Amino acid sequence: MMIRSSAILKHARGQNCTLRLPGTCNGNPETVVFCHLNGGAAGKGMGVKAHDSLGFFGCSDCHRAYDQQRGRADLALEVLDAVCETHVLLVRAGLISVREDKPKAPSERPVKPRKPKGERTPIHSRTDWPTGRKIQSRNNLRRKEKV
Repeated sequence: MMIRSSAILKHARGQNCTLRLPGTCNGNPETVVFCHLNGGAAGKGMGVKAHDSLGFFGCSDCHRAYDQQRGRADLALEVLDAVCETHVLLVRAGLISVREDKPKAPSERPVKPRKPKGERTPIHSRTDWPTGRKIQSRNNLRRKEKV
């Protein structure tokens, strides 16, 4: 079942471009639309757009560059960044709901009780200290105080 949301598509209008391709982006929020991902994993098929929740906000120039250059591997990372940024914006706008955990104060977090002293694993200290010539200290502070 395809995920369709006209609210997400309408929300893209007037937003900033999240793809921002260097040398391509026109930076004009008036031309921004919701750009659907190209790929079968996103639900795209022959004559079928991807899910409306899988995409990014793109200006007209970035959208054109994305649609025309499908094989560019370096574009994939920039598109992933744009999709992540857009997803966060949609969650914050309330268009995609995510059940968030309530933050707990450190005092409310459970702490395991310590084992009794007899059950604790002993920490063995290092007894085999290096032998040889003693290193002479260059600390002259005490000598200066006495003088």
